[in-house]
Amino acid sequence: MATTEEMMRLIEAKQYEQMRQALLKRNMAYADPQWQSKLAKLTPEQESAFTKWLASNKVPFNPTDKFPDYDMRGYYLAQQKGQAGSAVNPVDKQLHYPDTYKTPYHESFSRESQYATEGAPSWKGEQLISPSGEIVYETKPKQKSN
Repeated sequence: MATTEEMMRLIEAKQYEQMRQALLKRNMAYADPQWQSKLAKLTPEQESAFTKWLASNKVPFNPTDKFPDYDMRGYYLAQQKGQAGSAVNPVDKQLHYPDTYKTPYHESFSRESQYATEGAPSWKGEQLISPSGEIVYETKPKQKSN
């Protein structure tokens, strides 16, 4: 029989999968149908270096995630060539990587992603707007703690 902790992990994993599948369903209207085959692939040597890079830079990415919302391997390859950067968003004060590598599993999947079609939602200030004018996502300022 499973322990309470094991049951909670299973429930959390199922909820995570359902959330990612809902985002994928919403975003596939704007995604290249072949997006998954275009995700960056690394050689075993590159994967080892990538894993070390993740750890040494404290990159918030799970390399074994079945539902990756970001092609961090693609970002890593570009960053190694000096072609990609990251920055702290002035609105929410969080580290952000460019939209270029967001996958359709990402809540703010936009036209800027290399996996999106031209009709994908686009940014207007801090709001991600769908072609029909709906606000799909909005960056919210991080609350100050006292």
